[in-house]
Amino acid sequence: MDILFLGGLFPKDEEKLIYNKSKGVIQFAANILQWNIVNGLEKCLDKPIKLVNSIFVGSYPKYFKEIFVMSRSWKHRNDLNHFDINVGFLNLFGIKQIWRGFSVSKYCKLWAKEVATREKVIIIYSMNTPFIYAAMKAKKANPNIHICLICPDLPEFMNTGKKRGFLFELLKSADRYIMNMLLEYVDSFVFLTKFMIERVDVRNRPWTVLEGIVNTDQLEGHFDLKKEPNQNKYKRILYTGTLNKAYGIMDLLDAFQMLEDDSLQLWICGAGEAQIEVENLANTDKRVIYYGQVSHNEAVKLQHEADLLINPRNNEGEYTKFSFPSKILEYMLSGTPALIYKLPGIPDEYYDYLFTVDGKGAEAIASSIKHIFSQPYRNLTELGKRSREFVISQKNPSKQTWGILDMIKNINKKDKKEI
Repeated sequence: MDILFLGGLFPKDEEKLIYNKSKGVIQFAANILQWNIVNGLEKCLDKPIKLVNSIFVGSYPKYFKEIFVMSRSWKHRNDLNHFDINVGFLNLFGIKQIWRGFSVSKYCKLWAKEVATREKVIIIYSMNTPFIYAAMKAKKANPNIHICLICPDLPEFMNTGKKRGFLFELLKSADRYIMNMLLEYVDSFVFLTKFMIERVDVRNRPWTVLEGIVNTDQLEGHFDLKKEPNQNKYKRILYTGTLNKAYGIMDLLDAFQMLEDDSLQLWICGAGEAQIEVENLANTDKRVIYYGQVSHNEAVKLQHEADLLINPRNNEGEYTKFSFPSKILEYMLSGTPALIYKLPGIPDEYYDYLFTVDGKGAEAIASSIKHIFSQPYRNLTELGKRSREFVISQKNPSKQTWGILDMIKNINKKDKKEI
């Protein structure tokens, strides 16, 4: 099986440059999940796959410092005998989507026409119209190609923290119309939650669920995996992620102010629409420490050092059915206990390894934090340990991506029988 992965991940040698040129929210979660999928596929296949890539960054000048992103060849592994492609584009809102579609399709068609095995698969990351268009052009060049679409988010629930003007909504509607036509060329789907099939017309096409993947190598070289007893006088609560009000960050700030305990600290990392409110609280309450937007490695380090991780996103809003918060897996891998709300998009098996908020709103969060820290410290570390063991054994790259390959292989076997 030959696989081409079509996505928007950050090449390892460009990560710092992309961070420095970005303004506001950076697509850390999407980047991590894509790399985990690539690594998992290569472990299962025991060979490298081809990457055709166009980085996910915001538009110039508001969200990125460069108006033109240059194309380049690169290798994501030292042992490759081929080059991957990073496809450039004119980074202006609206224009870059069209530019991407035509540029990326050129490389996909070249790959489609290469002499190779009968089984050729394009795996697309995200419901991205230019990428689906490019895969469609490749399929027309080689009808034997299987297109598998990974759907981490539904288009109607993307960009929840941004103001949407008339032009944005108009272009979004046109984009969705074109995407729905292009989805006819997709052969199989991968969803983050089972509820996504309510919004995507899969008909009789195969689909599977992959809520996320943990990178079991991410802690190596940073610190010992063993969670040592807290020798610090503070009990440290940490939130890492986007500071969008829809994700409950304001409830977290209000909850912490209700906790009149000088031994507590609230650490916050991230950027977004609530950044001003976070900065204001950090300036008035010495217990609150705002780190700004940090690198993934720094976030992982802080997650390991903290005593409690928190995700204040509640179950209000239909979108919670269609999303699995990626930070949940990252939190669990850290070995630090985590407090979350029960969300419909999170499978029940996870709740044996997490603290959950009893109730809703700031008072419920504050009460839950009090209850957690009233327990013996060994109870917390034991839950964190079991949580980490669960995701390492059940949500590692090989195990999670095998579900994708198994689905595709079974489809190909069925097609051969029909032929």
